[in-house]
Order: sequence, then structure tokens, then C-alpha cells
Amino acid sequence: MQKIVPVLRLIAGILLAGSYAGQAQDMREIRGVAQLPQVLPLDDQGYAVFYRSEAGEDGQDVYAMRLLDPALTVRHRYALNVPVGAAELPRLAGKTTFALPFHDQGAALLSLYTFNPQTGAQLRRDLAAAPDRRRMPTGTPLLTMTPTEGFCVVQPFRRDTAGYTVTVLDKDLKTQWSKMYFPKDLRQHVPLQVAVSKDLITLVLADSYVLNPNTKQQRSYTDMAVLGLDRNTGQVLYRTPVRDEKRVLMPTRLLALSDGRVAATGLYAMPQAPRPDSVLGVFLTYYRPDGPASTPVLTPWAELGARLGEPALARRLYDSKASFQVHELLSTTGTDVKLVGEYTAAQPGPFVVFNYSAAGALGSLYTVARTFKSNSNADELRYSRYYHVIGKQGEPYLVYTGVEGGQPYTYSTLLAESPARTATRATTSIEALPELPVYTTETPMARSAAVDRFSGKIMGMQQKLGTVVQAADKVVNGTPPPTPVYYRPDQLANFVVGPPGQVLVYRYEPGRKMLRYSLQPMK
Repeated sequence: MQKIVPVLRLIAGILLAGSYAGQAQDMREIRGVAQLPQVLPLDDQGYAVFYRSEAGEDGQDVYAMRLLDPALTVRHRYALNVPVGAAELPRLAGKTTFALPFHDQGAALLSLYTFNPQTGAQLRRDLAAAPDRRRMPTGTPLLTMTPTEGFCVVQPFRRDTAGYTVTVLDKDLKTQWSKMYFPKDLRQHVPLQVAVSKDLITLVLADSYVLNPNTKQQRSYTDMAVLGLDRNTGQVLYRTPVRDEKRVLMPTRLLALSDGRVAATGLYAMPQAPRPDSVLGVFLTYYRPDGPASTPVLTPWAELGARLGEPALARRLYDSKASFQVHELLSTTGTDVKLVGEYTAAQPGPFVVFNYSAAGALGSLYTVARTFKSNSNADELRYSRYYHVIGKQGEPYLVYTGVEGGQPYTYSTLLAESPARTATRATTSIEALPELPVYTTETPMARSAAVDRFSGKIMGMQQKLGTVVQAADKVVNGTPPPTPVYYRPDQLANFVVGPPGQVLVYRYEPGRKMLRYSLQPMK
């Protein structure tokens, strides 16, 4: 058995070397990766590779993190103790730091880790949502970064009524203030979204209440409301309902602006209970700390269809034969607003871009069609997905995915309005390495020559019989049509988009406990 080990190592080396032939020159690898890792883009600061490495002690798991610079050189390494069973929440990114939050719902514990890719500084803070005598923490907290790279944590609480606490931390994870907010009547306030500007904390709440209680006319309602809090003190500045006698606003995206306002967008509908055929169009409004919300800017389906050259848009949406999704709200100057949505009918696309001025007026409105290098068939086209917008502070690029000839790609298209629009693309797959041979002590290293000759005869007879059957079937039924080739995504491969012009593609090899990754240019 000792002689087998060097042979296995030699075979593995040959397989690895053969697989790397033809791959990009900047192919890198990380060994000893026990589970499928996460790869996170850090804008123009590089990338982070994050994975569970081993079981720790005292109810902690050990996670490994490597911070890579834009050239993929390892800059910093960390070993993080994370509570066992804690769920990872979405990453938060600031100008110089980023944060990874983990939430242990059973213990009502939020563990917050921050990193500075330039200096390597790393901090941790555990926030326990301690109950009082009447209320218990429930659900997953909302978490967002402040303009000063601190954090705002909104933790739901519940007993007879539903409310929440708001806790504001500075960039060193020290508590600036924390307050509990509960309705005085039997209403139920459940936080749905949060955004923080330099002056204002804006919360979107689900507001449930009962009309005419204890009577035959008793009815339960769930509305939405927007609450404004003073950023420095937590004082309630206003509570704005989203429903009036004409319409109901359904905010799904919030964006903090540099002048202290918070923009909100989503769909609006008739004031009765919203249904697909009662939705009327898209809205944008602004919340500010020194007064009421601005009058919403409304774009009804009829106007959107006319401006996009799609007169049947409204009818298709009402009949549920098409859909409109609000993807992203961004600002390139700090006070203007761009809304990226997507209108989909029989097949994906196109993307729709709304440009709003700093004063809130709707300016240009145009589409961005999916542009491919070659024609994708119907099966491939359905794999095209919206991905992200990058380069927000400057020239934003719309990024989406697609498949051509069984090969997955990512596409990048300038978001600015342009008469002639083309997309650059990058491949998003890495060739899988051949599986390593498996040997056991029961596997014989050689068989007798007689057994080999007998097996060869059986295989030859099977091949001849298969050829005869195929020939007979061709005579009876004619030449069969070519078998369609359907795209099957590689579950172990993925990609992230870095600075404009490049994509980091990676693949996990579980048998080798190895992550391989490479920079691919958009071209």
C-alpha cells in the first residue's frame, strides 16, 4: 500500500497540470477549504474569500477569511469565531470598511464584524436583544450603515403589541443611543425597511390594526406607514401613512441622499386592497427631516408604455401576462436619483431606467435591451438575469447574465442613455478538474489476462448489437432529429463583479477542498 501513495500523488499532479493548460495566466487557488466558500467584491479594494474552516469551542465555529487586493494577492488573513447556528445577514459596505453581520435568532444575538481592507483593522461587537418583562425579541433585525460608517440596528419585539428597538453605533461599534418604540394602542408595528441619511432615519413599517373591535363590523387591516426619526437623538419627527382616498404607495426601495433626504420608490395602486389589476404604476417620493414628504412623482402604466413604445404594457400587466420589477435605486451625484426596473413579457427584458433630477422631476426614461454577442435559443434566454449596477459614483454600468452556446457569461452595459448600445462580456465558468481516482484496499491492481480477454469480447458483442439496432430503427423511423442541448448551470462555479472591466470567476473542487479563481476581462 505504501507504493500506491506516490503513484496517486503523481496521477493527481498530472491531472492538475493538464487541467490548468489553457486556463488564464492569473489562475489562483486556496487549499484546505472545507466547505463551499463565499467570495465578496469590495468595489475597488479587492475581494474577500470567506468560509467555515473548522468546529471551534464554547459554541463557536471558526471561519477563515482572506482579503485579496485587486491583483488577487492575499493582503490580510483572519480566523473568526462565529456563534454556532448563526445565520449570515447581507454584507454592508462603506467607503473604507465593510461589515459581516451574523444573527442567532434563538439567542437573539447579533454578532457584527467589521474590516478595513487597507489597514487590516478588524472589530467585533455582540449585541444581545435583552427582553423586558412584557416584550420579547422576535424575527431578524434590520441593519444598515450610516453615512459616517456606523450602524443602525432595528430589532423587532412582540408581546400583546408589536414594536421594535433602534440602536445606533459609531464606526468603532460603540453605542450612541438605543430606544424602544411601541404603539400606545393595540396596533402592530413591524419594521420592513430602514435607511439612514446624515440627519434622518427612515423606517417603513407594516401597520396592522382592528377597526370596530368587538362588534359585527370588526375588520382587521394591514397598512404601511413611514416613520422619520432624528438621526442624533431618536426623536420621532413624523409618521406618514402611505394611503389616502386616491392611492396607496408601496415603497420597496429606500436611498439616503447626501443632502439629508431619503428617496423612496415602488409601485402604487388603488386605495382598496392591492391586487395585480389594481396596481397603477411607479412612484418616487422624498422624505426629509424638516417637513412632510414631497408630493409623489407618478408614472402610470399608460405613460410608461407610451414612452417605451409598448402600448399594450398596461393590459399585459393587468392580465398577469407580464410583470414589472423594481431592482435598484442609486445616485451618481448624491442628490439625483436613478431607478432601474425591468419589464418582462414573454421573455426576459428589457431593463427600464428612470432619471430623476435633484428637485425630483422625472427626466429621461429609456430602455436597455439585453445585448448578446450571438443569438441565444429560447432555453438559454430564460437564464438571463439582472445582476447589479456597478460604478454608481461616476459612470454606472448595468450588469446581467446570459448563456450563449451552453457557455455562461456576464454582460456589462453603460447605464447612460445612448442611441447605439453594445455590451461587453466575460465568461463566468472555469473548467472542472477531473475527479481523482479512488483506490481502496479491496480494489485489485491487476486482473488476469483471461478475464480481460473475456470482458473485451463481451464489450465488442454489445457494441455490434447496438449498431444493428440503430440501423434498423433508422430504416423504420427515418433519421432522428438532433438531440437538443440544454444548459445546465455548474452549481460549484460562480462569479462576482469587481471594478468596471473585470470579473472574478471561481470554482470550488470539494474532493480536493480547493477553491480556484481567476480574473476575466470584460471584452
